[in-house]
Amino acid sequence: MHLGVLPESHDSVVCLTLRGDRLLMVRHRDRAWEFPGGHAEPGEDVHDTVVREAREEAGATLGEVSVLGYYVLASGHVTVVTSAQVVDIAPLSGDFETVEVREFASLPEDLSWSDGLYAHLLTELGLP
Repeated sequence: MHLGVLPESHDSVVCLTLRGDRLLMVRHRDRAWEFPGGHAEPGEDVHDTVVREAREEAGATLGEVSVLGYYVLASGHVTVVTSAQVVDIAPLSGDFETVEVREFASLPEDLSWSDGLYAHLLTELGLP
């Protein structure tokens, strides 16, 4: 994890979404619980991608988005990590891969990835 900097280029974003001091996560129809995020569309900057993905996957309207850093997977895939407070939630449209949105006091056990990345990010960044 490279904290406090943006990479020269990136493939995707993830947003550590919060409502107050609770984590707001989405349940993917083919996986489990995760934070909203996804691939950047052509012409989108990090902020545009984060706002779009949060709206599509969680029905969330975000407050100020903070860029926290980025990580690189072994495959070379670069993901920018952001954080934002959710200021409003609309019902899911059903057009995307999310089947449920829920708030958590801590990370749920049933995560889409069991690599410990979310726990590491939350700990490193001092988030709940």
